[in-house]
Amino acid sequence: MSPDFTLLLITSIFFAVLVAGYIGWRFDGAAAVSFCIISGGFSAIMDFISAFAVHNYEYPGQSRLWVFTFILFGWTSVCGSCLFLAEGILARRGFDLITQKNLLWQVPILTGFIAVLLDLFIDPIAVKAGYWIWFVKGTVYYDIPLLNFVGWFVLMFLSPLAWITVIRRQQWGFAGKILGSIAAIAPLIISSALLSILLNRVIAVLGWQ
Repeated sequence: MSPDFTLLLITSIFFAVLVAGYIGWRFDGAAAVSFCIISGGFSAIMDFISAFAVHNYEYPGQSRLWVFTFILFGWTSVCGSCLFLAEGILARRGFDLITQKNLLWQVPILTGFIAVLLDLFIDPIAVKAGYWIWFVKGTVYYDIPLLNFVGWFVLMFLSPLAWITVIRRQQWGFAGKILGSIAAIAPLIISSALLSILLNRVIAVLGWQ
């Protein structure tokens, strides 16, 4: 059975719309747009670099536009799902991401770990089904390179951290939050590159790949 990339894209768009709608209903429109910019846009840029600039993997037969679109919506849906699960686990009764101060760090860290656990199930199945191919072979887990899981953790840690920081700036208003989200992209790219390098070097020292 060959992979159905059209269904994959439609599914990612559907769940991303659900996540954005939930955020808009729970917080406001600025929070929803901000989340799409940070979790979707930033992650899509980084994954696009991995797929085409570094060429660690590819989606067989898919155009760059398809890849960017899929990652944009796919990361939005996955990040949102993992983030609000983490909030549900960590938030005290009567508090949320905005009102419980220590969730600024705790939720992003737990979001990253939940996302990695999720990908431990997703990636082997997706590779076996032919949805993507890794050119860097791992030695620890189903031939999937550990840099993949490092990437998931880094993106799923930094995206919620930036987004929570933005939505807590309630004095910024709609335009301020959107501009703040866009301005956060460059620092996020730099931070993700540095953190990924650090974590991948630790893994290399341990002799893993």
